[in-house]
Amino acid sequence: MGLSSALASAMSGLRANQAALSIVSSNVANAQTPGYVVQTPNQIEVTTGDFGSTAMTTGVSRELDAFVQNQLRTETGGSGYADQMANILKQLQNVYGTPGNSGTLETALNNFTTALQALSTNSGAQSARSLALSTAQSLALQLNTATQGVQALRSNAEQDIAASVLRANNAMTQIAKLNSQLQSLQPGDNTGATLEDQRDAAIKDLSELIDIRVVKDNANVATIYTTSGLQLVGIQASQLSFNSQGTLNAGSLWNQNPALSTAGSLTLTLGNGSNVDLIATNSVGSGRLGADLKLRDNV
Repeated sequence: MGLSSALASAMSGLRANQAALSIVSSNVANAQTPGYVVQTPNQIEVTTGDFGSTAMTTGVSRELDAFVQNQLRTETGGSGYADQMANILKQLQNVYGTPGNSGTLETALNNFTTALQALSTNSGAQSARSLALSTAQSLALQLNTATQGVQALRSNAEQDIAASVLRANNAMTQIAKLNSQLQSLQPGDNTGATLEDQRDAAIKDLSELIDIRVVKDNANVATIYTTSGLQLVGIQASQLSFNSQGTLNAGSLWNQNPALSTAGSLTLTLGNGSNVDLIATNSVGSGRLGADLKLRDNV
């Protein structure tokens, strides 16, 4: 081996080590960074001339378990659903009050029932009549208060759906943009790992709102579907629309017929321009959006 070949081999090895040290440094510096995935250098053996060989760095790999990541996304959707359900149901319990306590709907109903029973056995007594009347008024007041509380919670769910749709559209737009950037990268480009971290963060945000399934192809494009099979993102992002009705009342009900619906409808516009009514097709099964729809229309 000539001197020049030996020096070239040594320099190549030093460059590979320098690249590896840079990656290790990045791992240490981002140890506490949310969403950062540990990187390892991809190194291959390169023959130098007729004698000897050295290493060359051809990019980085992310140390990530794809199965665990997909499971995490599923659980994130379940957590978003459970958290929103628990939050609103706790407030609903406050509207009804603790069973047995004074000032609750249950107590008002029991008092009214007791007063009616007393009146039925002594209908001529003025005191029994007065008690029946006052307990009826208390029950009516309690029912009105409960109705107002329930409709306020439904209105909160309506407004939260609108906010979640905005978040979901932003996440889908970001994912589509990153898909395009990753697809255009040359093999071995180290910036791909950072872009994938950013895409994973956007997918995580989306998974909190709606139940999703992610499929990656050989071009490193992550195509995202709802678990019901509707495509949300590829190179192009679909668009969610919600015609919020603002404050709801007891007569505000969703209907598949837009002319009869008095609560907001959730629609997905696909890349080909077609529209899907996500409520009519039961396409949202989990996530914060799934909880809000169930709370507003059923619970």
